[in-house]
Amino acid sequence: MNREQRRAAAKQAKKNGSDFEEKVALFGQLGDECLTCLKPFDKKNKEMVMSWHVVVREKEEEVRLYCPDCWDKATKITRDFQKYLEEKDETDA
Repeated sequence: MNREQRRAAAKQAKKNGSDFEEKVALFGQLGDECLTCLKPFDKKNKEMVMSWHVVVREKEEEVRLYCPDCWDKATKITRDFQKYLEEKDETDA
């Protein structure tokens, strides 16, 4: 087996097994409320599961949960700040 074949086999093995197990283990750390506003989260409510946002930091093994309202506010703040930085760069140039 050459190097390319070993890499492909290792990639496939990771894709099939251990990666899934790690994600399932991290799902167990999913909280019961929004990290920002503390709005309760029901894991059995399909609408909530589909609309809430989960941020996973694998290295730190952290799982953060955000409601749609807080997520929208955060993305708006991020977009506004990015726009501010772009305008600042244009005026500085």
